[in-house]
Amino acid sequence: MQVILDQQPIEQNSSTVKYAGFWIRFVAVLLDGLILAPITIGFGYFNMISLKSIPLLVLLTIVGLAYKPVMEHMYGATLAKMAFKLKVVGSDFQQASLNTILLRNIFNILPGLVSLIFSIQMFTDPEFLDVTGFQDFAIYSNQIQSSQAMSIINFSLMFIDSIMLGIDEQKRSLHDRIAGTYVIEK
Repeated sequence: MQVILDQQPIEQNSSTVKYAGFWIRFVAVLLDGLILAPITIGFGYFNMISLKSIPLLVLLTIVGLAYKPVMEHMYGATLAKMAFKLKVVGSDFQQASLNTILLRNIFNILPGLVSLIFSIQMFTDPEFLDVTGFQDFAIYSNQIQSSQAMSIINFSLMFIDSIMLGIDEQKRSLHDRIAGTYVIEK
């Protein structure tokens, strides 16, 4: 018998585990996005059009990238997953290690760090000083091919990840398979 974090013991064969499905996980991702939006999008937008501060850009990026791994490592779930009574566990249905959680979030962390590098370059471009609103930013960013390539790569990974989650018997997405994790209902 094993213990799932703070849950009752379960059979080691995992026959009593209920895996979290696509839609509940999708809604949890949206809710986590809403939780982070005032910080990352709100301050990020203000920084982009007014302050143009690279240290603030780095801080906001770190907060956005650290939220999921920190919460999943410390509590087994983000705030939204907690609200839906979901837990991220390792292959042994126990609390996942920090390395496992970091590997699980690799599709967020690596593109986020690459985007940070492109954003720092953008913030140092003299033309970026003329960006004073969303429309200016849209025009400016459409001229940057690396930004478009990152968007295509991110969308492709998200699409493949979602398909795997939808068709997998244990509701494991690509990032769950890479890390050896499961998202289960408590």
